[in-house]
Formats: sequence, structure tokens, C-alpha cells
Amino acid sequence: MSSSGSKTRGLLWVAAAALFAAVMVIGLPVLARHTPWRMERWLAGVFGGAPAAPTCKGRGQADSFAQFQRVVKRIYPLDAEDNALPITIDVIPGKTVNAYATLGGHIYVIDGLLQQARSAEELAGVLAHEIEHVRNRHIMQGVAVNLLTLGAFAVAMPGDPTAGSQIAYLLLTLKFSRQQEYEADEAGLRRLQAAHVDAAGFRNFFERAEKMAAPPQILSNHPPSEARAELAARYRGYATEPVLTDNEWKTLTAICQ
Repeated sequence: MSSSGSKTRGLLWVAAAALFAAVMVIGLPVLARHTPWRMERWLAGVFGGAPAAPTCKGRGQADSFAQFQRVVKRIYPLDAEDNALPITIDVIPGKTVNAYATLGGHIYVIDGLLQQARSAEELAGVLAHEIEHVRNRHIMQGVAVNLLTLGAFAVAMPGDPTAGSQIAYLLLTLKFSRQQEYEADEAGLRRLQAAHVDAAGFRNFFERAEKMAAPPQILSNHPPSEARAELAARYRGYATEPVLTDNEWKTLTAICQ
């Protein structure tokens, strides 16, 4: 084959690869958004993704879990669409300041975040953000991208004894795009407004986290503080009702003790 023919063939392969990549970038989010919820729940059962640590249910104080559930129920479910996407939210032990969502509508709050937060409103702001990641099918989009990479295919090959743990790791370490984080922020703030929860808690928690000596994992890929503050400023002036009293909040934070 001539050198010009080889170059032409090479260019065609490059063009085909670029076209495939473009289709994946555009098509995967659409596909993920329209994937039936029961299919995502099924995938969650197949691939796992649950943390190894058992969830905290109020070991030291039985009322701690009840107070946590009060915060959750204040912001979820709020409407029929919420009821169509059943979500479970739990606390797990650990010092990391983080909360994350996995396949099938499972949200986990690490105890370190509860110790960093200063009010039920701050916790509600973080939870509203994670709920919107689930509702916007961001987790499904991230999983689709991960599982269609060569690395994911490699670990999924039959005979690989570490495949299960590696896939679970992928599901637990999803990184969202800045656009997805912004979508979760905005929709989360709307959720707080609908639930009459003061959005200042959302703003205060993330502003304080930005100033920590070592920025916590929950800030990974998130919009810069200026953009988040500007967005949060739009959600003020509406009627609010306290979520918990100071004593009830203190009881909640003992959920893993």
C-alpha cells in the first residue's frame, strides 16, 4: 500500500474515533437520563457500590437517627416525581468531610461532614445537592462513561478476580463535571426553597469548607465559591422555618457514637 493510502486510512480511523467520541459525549447523557429507574436499581444490585462500613443508626442515642430522618423528610420527598425515584439516605462512620450518591438512589453522609456542619440547615443543603445528582441521573451518566472506557471493560472481563471490587471502586469515586455540579446546586437550592429551609445553610457550609486548610473531597469539581455564592444569593427572602432546634441538632450529630 502507498504512503498516501496509509495516511488516508489513518485519517479515516481518526475521524471515525472522533465521531464515536462525539456520539458518546452527546448520546450517553441523554441515554442515562431516560434509563428506566428500575434498570438503574437493577444495575446497583449487579455492580454494588455500597460502602464497606455499616450505616450508623444512632448507636449511642436512639433519638439521633430519628432527628436525622426529620432532616431528610423535610426536603425529600416533596412531590410525585420524588416518589417515582425512591432514595435512601444514611450516615456512615469516618472522618472525611463528604457525602456522595451511588447507583440506585443511595446517598451516604460520612460522619466527618456532620461534625463539620453547624446546623440542620447546612446538612439539608448538602443533602439537597446530592438528591439532585440522583434526580438528574448524573450517577447513571457517570457510570455509563466509566463502564464504556477500556479500563472498565478490562476489569469486567471474565476470570479477573478483582473485577467486582474495581467496578465498585469506580462507582464510589465518580467525578461530576462542573456543569453537573452547577445543576445539582441550582436544583438543590430550589428544593430548599420549596421546603422552606433557609438556603443560607447551603452557602455557609460550602464557604467555610473552601477556607479549610485542606479542602474536603466534597468540593472536588464543584463550581468556584464566587459562582456558588452568586447562585445562592438568588435564593433568599422567602419564608423559612427552622429544621431542628440546637439541642436536636446536637443529638443528631451523635448518630455514629
